[in-house]
Amino acid sequence: MKIVINILLLAIISSFIFFLGLGLSPLTDPDETFYAETAKEMLKTNETITPVIFGKPQFEKPVFYYWLLLISYNIFGVNEFAARFPSGVFALFGIIGIFFLGRFLYSSFCGLISAFIMATSVIYIVLARACVTDMVLGIFILYSFLFFVAGEIKQKRLMYLLSSAMAAFGVLTKGPIAFLIIAGVIIPYLIIVKRKNILAGIPFVECIIIFSAIAFPWYIIMYKTHGNLFLNEFFGFHNITRFLVPEHKIGSSPFFYIPIILAGFFPWTAFLPAGIYFTKKMDIDRTFTFKRHNLFLWLWFFMIFIFFSISSTKLVTYIFPLFPVLALITGRFIAKYLKDLRNIKTFKLMKVSYYFFLLSSFIALIIIFFVIKHEYPEVSKEILLTEMIFGMGLILSLFYFLKEKRKSFFVTIVGTVIILIFPLTFFLVPLISENESSKTLSYKYLEVAFQADALGGENDHRGGIAFYTGKEDIADIHPYSSLVTFFKNKERVWGIIQKKHFEQLQKNKEDIYVESVSSHGKYLLVTNKPYTN
Repeated sequence: MKIVINILLLAIISSFIFFLGLGLSPLTDPDETFYAETAKEMLKTNETITPVIFGKPQFEKPVFYYWLLLISYNIFGVNEFAARFPSGVFALFGIIGIFFLGRFLYSSFCGLISAFIMATSVIYIVLARACVTDMVLGIFILYSFLFFVAGEIKQKRLMYLLSSAMAAFGVLTKGPIAFLIIAGVIIPYLIIVKRKNILAGIPFVECIIIFSAIAFPWYIIMYKTHGNLFLNEFFGFHNITRFLVPEHKIGSSPFFYIPIILAGFFPWTAFLPAGIYFTKKMDIDRTFTFKRHNLFLWLWFFMIFIFFSISSTKLVTYIFPLFPVLALITGRFIAKYLKDLRNIKTFKLMKVSYYFFLLSSFIALIIIFFVIKHEYPEVSKEILLTEMIFGMGLILSLFYFLKEKRKSFFVTIVGTVIILIFPLTFFLVPLISENESSKTLSYKYLEVAFQADALGGENDHRGGIAFYTGKEDIADIHPYSSLVTFFKNKERVWGIIQKKHFEQLQKNKEDIYVESVSSHGKYLLVTNKPYTN
């Protein structure tokens, strides 16, 4: 009964964090709108196998995430909430999964604390509320490991079969990377532990059959339908080439992901070193069910961290699947602190960690305020309100910490994050998202232009323009030479472009007429013919 109560508590609080005001902010370019527009066009053409964008097949990701979006669109309609809903649902499943994994490895209380830590971490909240594939992939990886651990503990073949199924769905969500991560953890683990009873309990043949039955059919259909075009673009470019050759300017450093981990795990980052120390130096309790938990968790962490660190193409969200490890390590330490009132070493570790948390939090508040004020001066009041709420939460947590009211101290940090969802969702994020979205100018185009008028957008914003205008034939007017050619058209054309490129057109005195009709954030709606309202 207590397990049911814990799950309900996690589900209610997590649902509030993940779903409150989920559709209030416009979809941001380029990632959210890319996936949302692909599913929108698939829905429009009744296509369920080949992802389509701008009226043409695209092979960037497999089909499973688009299936989720199609289901959501059919239930809620085509809108921002529906586009983000699948990520929120999987985030909720992920929190429950972390609870059970923590319970299997350590205790139910540790699982509960770890789940709350994960649910209130920056990167988890962001991805739970975003229309991107990373949350879904991360949760399939989490559940594959969860069922593997359950299979070893309970010695049930069904658990291993479920682990294989989760791995297959991961491959159907984001490609072979899911298999590489999962196999890259489980195979070395089995080699290192050398336990014959574990190997004997794994139904390898059945696992391969289930994995193949789920993962392979779509790839086979795609190859039969599109041939080498699919192979070259999906496997060649989007997997092999992107691993070997950087697609973006960012991410050249092998240490790229270290600050991502530190920022993404906030507000729990300051407690992570103590969790690592606690795991390494003080793990002498032999009562844990899963005797080799440390080995498994560290293989999980380093497999993902090293793989994506050596990859030439790096994006912030790539290492998301390793964050459950951080939540479990930190959760175990905090759970020990909350339960074991007599352990002096744990208290000293927590004391150092907490004061570091206070210091780093106040430094972060100052930096975030000035960065956001510089980038988005119109949200200065909103960011100040948000930081004041967080600051009051810090003061209250300090009060409870000094009074040694341990559970109240932990609940205060979690509660502060929950309260912050209000100003973030209803004030701050919508205003910032407006500046990173094509929505406003796309609606302006629909207001002032004829449907037949050609519309162009710079590469990263074409998906958003298509989603919000309903036009699929959005011309790609990037790079600059393409922009100039587009506006030399004899017929009236429209473009949504960056202000700096409009200024460049004027500065270079190109032999074209370009007029700004509307502006929003860093972007302009422009046309090549005189416009009168």
